[in-house]
Amino acid sequence: MNRYFIYVIATLMLLSPLTLFAESPAPGLRPVEIRAVWMDRKSIPKTEEGIRDLIRQYADAGINVVHPEVIYYGYSAYPSAYLKQNDLWNGIDMLGILLSEAHKRGIEVHPWVWVFRTGNTADLGGILKDHPEWMALGKNGKGLSNNGGYWLCPSIPEVRTLLLNAIVELAQKYPVDGVQLDYVRFEEQYPVSYCYNDNCRNAFKAQYLLDPVDIRPFTKGVLDWQLWREDLINTFVAQVSDMLKKVRPEIKVSAAVGSIPDRARVNLMQNWPHWAENRWVDYLSPMDYTANTADFIRRQNASTEAIGTKTLLAPGVGLYTMKGEEPMLEQVSITNIKPVDGVTLFATAYLDGNRIKALEDGPFKGKASLPFRNPVEGARAFIAQAESRITQGTTPEELKLAVQSLDSAKRLLEYARHTSAAGEYVPPAPPPIFIPETILPLPQADAVSITGAPKIDGRLDDPAWQKAKKIAIQYTNLGFDTPHSTDVYLMHSKDTLYMGFRCRESKLNMLKFNATEHDGPVFNDDSIELFISTQSTDAGAAAYFHFALNVLGTKYERKSSGAWNGKWECATGREPGAWIAEAAIPFSSLGIKTLAPGTTWRVNFCRNRTVSGVMENLTWSPTYGPYHTPSRFGLLTLR
Repeated sequence: MNRYFIYVIATLMLLSPLTLFAESPAPGLRPVEIRAVWMDRKSIPKTEEGIRDLIRQYADAGINVVHPEVIYYGYSAYPSAYLKQNDLWNGIDMLGILLSEAHKRGIEVHPWVWVFRTGNTADLGGILKDHPEWMALGKNGKGLSNNGGYWLCPSIPEVRTLLLNAIVELAQKYPVDGVQLDYVRFEEQYPVSYCYNDNCRNAFKAQYLLDPVDIRPFTKGVLDWQLWREDLINTFVAQVSDMLKKVRPEIKVSAAVGSIPDRARVNLMQNWPHWAENRWVDYLSPMDYTANTADFIRRQNASTEAIGTKTLLAPGVGLYTMKGEEPMLEQVSITNIKPVDGVTLFATAYLDGNRIKALEDGPFKGKASLPFRNPVEGARAFIAQAESRITQGTTPEELKLAVQSLDSAKRLLEYARHTSAAGEYVPPAPPPIFIPETILPLPQADAVSITGAPKIDGRLDDPAWQKAKKIAIQYTNLGFDTPHSTDVYLMHSKDTLYMGFRCRESKLNMLKFNATEHDGPVFNDDSIELFISTQSTDAGAAAYFHFALNVLGTKYERKSSGAWNGKWECATGREPGAWIAEAAIPFSSLGIKTLAPGTTWRVNFCRNRTVSGVMENLTWSPTYGPYHTPSRFGLLTLR
């Protein structure tokens, strides 16, 4: 007998028929899920009637959680004993009104709270104005980060106390249903690492007898420094959770977190799977902001693999990345079939009337209860839905939907078991940081000058390629030798860099190529990646261009500083025993008007190989971790 039917029969025997079949949920919709919206402060109406009307619209659309932005830039949206008020609502009690209307409509309110980020280029913020000595500093000695923000140092006791007091005050002052933490992390570590103010440096030095500014790359000190800073964030989340639960045990703690767990941990010191393991958070909203469907799915997969059922996930959908309603509906539909527990929409500013109506008539049609309130009852509802679907018929599609409902029930029961069990503290797993025994020197190569351009057609038989300089990708990203050789051919004209790749492969019939959309996750396929900085120093290399294409020829490009679509040409093909890639990148796309002979750039050439069943990351210059390590880019001289 199918294991799902065994599961449902056993469960039905334990549940009361009266509660089990009290209501049959609509086919295709989830009866239990988080349907949340981040309400950015500037988009929250400025009048009482406006606030109430917006909440009524959200209730009609089936939304059941809102995250109004109430602590930001070190200010509060309401009178506070700990923070300066930034009143955008002309003296009315925005949060009180919002709570009143939301609770009347069955919507929970979990205020959106900024933690360690405070201030911007125009305003230091409500805390740093009075305490500039609390500012987090980058390794460059500056407080203003690359994305235009100022941050509080998480190692300063007074900072932690002030923030904890302000968050607890919010829960005491208003009948909020939960609190959602944002910026509960360090600033992004690329291109500048944080935090190196005197407090951080002295505290770390007292424990490890080493000033963090003196830590050499790829040594044990890197690992110690990572874990020390990560612990500052972990312990703060634990304190917030403990203190809020003491105010009201039913209050829920959640967080908006960096997308892709390993990346968030290494770059932001945000180990959110560790928070879930220790029951400090009731649910999480990974900020999976992308308009690309395949990339959105990739991010979901990374989150669910890391979390399992230790907490609930309501992935963030970046409405600002999309046009119209269809992309939003597509991503919400994806969350309905992935092992996650809802969705969080960013944000009110982009949730216009058309999108609200599309949700009301589509995936949010009808009411849904919240999974974190009573997960066992939520499991009952999913089992009832499965029974209803089986009753309607046993076609493959109906059985597929029934299995989805049972999977959702099983996840909720496992979540309930994890959150209700009393357990001792679970220490964090080792971070994904590799410390090599030996460090290979940076490789060097030349790109020769040519007068005629090759035809970019996925073949390397153009006469121009006979003049190219050949190098080899012969290491894994961790510096180990690889048996899967890749030849790289380099040359340039007066205005374009040309690169050819011969990726030797004995299993050409097993190549993987799923990404078909531009800027999709081509790096999950058999693919090549190019990293180019037009600077030659370590500091300069932090600003770089990233190009990638898979064996199908699907392209991806980005700058280290953010999204970017640059002009370049590429093609792929095959020959006996290898697949071929060609790329032509105009210097103008790299911001170069005229190339001086002998110019040296920092570059890396990488190949992703999937046919072994496990992703193999192969590089010209080993990075001893992610490809995005500009200090390990090799040297390319354009002769």
